[in-house]
Amino acid sequence: MFGLVYATAFAAFAAWLAWFLVDAVMGLRRNVKAARESGLRWIVAPHFIAGMTWLPLSFILMPIYRTFPSRWKDPWFRILDPIWSYRERYAPFAKYGDVFLVVSPWGCYMGNASPTVIHHIATRRTEWVKPIEHYSVVEHFGPNVVTTEGSTWRDHRRVSNASFNERSNAVVWKESTRQAGEMVKAWGRRVGNSKEVMWIEDVYPDVATTSLHIISRSGFGVKLLWPGEEQVDGEVEEGYEKFSSHEPMGKHTMTFKESLHTMLRDFVWMGVFSKSTLKKLPFKRTKIVWEGYTNLNTYLHELLDLKKAAIAAGLAEKDALDLMVPLITASDSLPSDHNTPKISTTIGTPQILGNAFIFLFAGHETTANSITFLLIFLALNLPAQRRLQHTLDTLLSSLPPKPSDWPYPSTFNKLGNSYLGACINEQLRLITSVTMVPKRCVSPQTLVLDDGKVVKIPANTFQHFCAPSVHRNPTAWPHAKSSLRKPGKANDLDDFIPERWILDDETYHPSSSSSWSSNNNNNTKPNITNTNGDLSGHATTISELESSSALDIGSSTLYRPPPGAFIPFSDGPRACLGRRFAMVELVAVIATIL
Repeated sequence: MFGLVYATAFAAFAAWLAWFLVDAVMGLRRNVKAARESGLRWIVAPHFIAGMTWLPLSFILMPIYRTFPSRWKDPWFRILDPIWSYRERYAPFAKYGDVFLVVSPWGCYMGNASPTVIHHIATRRTEWVKPIEHYSVVEHFGPNVVTTEGSTWRDHRRVSNASFNERSNAVVWKESTRQAGEMVKAWGRRVGNSKEVMWIEDVYPDVATTSLHIISRSGFGVKLLWPGEEQVDGEVEEGYEKFSSHEPMGKHTMTFKESLHTMLRDFVWMGVFSKSTLKKLPFKRTKIVWEGYTNLNTYLHELLDLKKAAIAAGLAEKDALDLMVPLITASDSLPSDHNTPKISTTIGTPQILGNAFIFLFAGHETTANSITFLLIFLALNLPAQRRLQHTLDTLLSSLPPKPSDWPYPSTFNKLGNSYLGACINEQLRLITSVTMVPKRCVSPQTLVLDDGKVVKIPANTFQHFCAPSVHRNPTAWPHAKSSLRKPGKANDLDDFIPERWILDDETYHPSSSSSWSSNNNNNTKPNITNTNGDLSGHATTISELESSSALDIGSSTLYRPPPGAFIPFSDGPRACLGRRFAMVELVAVIATIL
């Protein structure tokens, strides 16, 4: 009896293995043929880099592959790393070209560090789509502007975009300077510190708190308190006390800030397990994650109810750009007798909550990381730190001593045009918030490379905009010989050199042509300041959004890379909605700290 069961099981396994091997061989032959016909250089790998199963498998198999002799695993091993672009930077592209294919039995993958090709793909939204199945991990509160495509995405984008304007940016500026000032005061109160000398062992926790306070207050009207800070009567609106409290109120078991921190830190667990499974797991960490999720979900519903009540009563948030209100007014979540016209049939309560979470997530961690890394770069580069301090002392000398009294937008424009803008851009170039931006072609595509060569891309090819790589592409960036004595270092594109952004710097922008400028004739003296003084290039309609591509650097005195070369906020119509928000916050916080 058992022998028959074992024999049947073995036969089934043998049949599956035979089918698997035949399918793998046939798939590899098919994909190799397509790669040969493409005109691109290509390599063969045993796994499909973009496969949904490869990420978890990589944690098991990559350590095993690492023990193999080089001749067994070159050239595919390094590129199988899920964050290979961050680790390898421009090296694979220097060897195989700015665009190359990686062929496996289960699909073709395209590495992309070509500014021209990145910009082309980013602006061809119907031919190259976002693989939204890879973003389900950030959809547990509801569909949002990151996890949708097609007409649904257009609804999310159009409605959400209404919140991002110059009136709102003024709120961000004021709140950023205020919160950064509170952080500096907190540093000064620590044992051994003073206003003149401060020793901060790890700035990230405080910077992350500052960034969270900024997005919470300016984006949602929720004031969060620093440790030791108490609520002042009349400063927190009625109904919002539970969000600011240091202790859980009502049925909550976590404070609003604690639940946010938990989800922002551990949201990946929501992608590993379903909600029903996560709820039942007995482990301490998963119990905390579930507690954070249920608390934050309740908080978001309560915040939604407060916003709906304010809209119904004809009240508006005067001191917040309010990222939820446009979504609410455009949705079907208001009472049927309310006179606000509904302009979307795809946005309801789940979509409002989903976007609220994604704004909190994207508007908090990414900016905090950028501020932290810039402070580290400045600590390691004393000449740049001294030059920046001198620049700030000069530009701010005629302004009020209290940063929260600095006027917007004049101060922002002045600082964005200065060495501070160059430092921020250089940090974003070296350590970008999003390292690899995925796209997939829905049909065979034809691309024209930087050298004019025409190549054919097979249908269903998965590609990444490799930001760490294109940010070091020597054809797009001014560069010189590195002062760091590292063997094999061809240039200084791995180094923190803010001067490369200064157009009148003779080292990086000589009057005569150079190897990089000869391929970038459109960027010798860019003119990107808008006539109204707004440096963002901010698009206000969906048509403008779809034609908007490269991030506006915000200065006619700073270098502007060619389209597709500088993508810290991605590129094209799906570029980050909050890029202007982030730049305002970065400038305000760094200027206040220094």
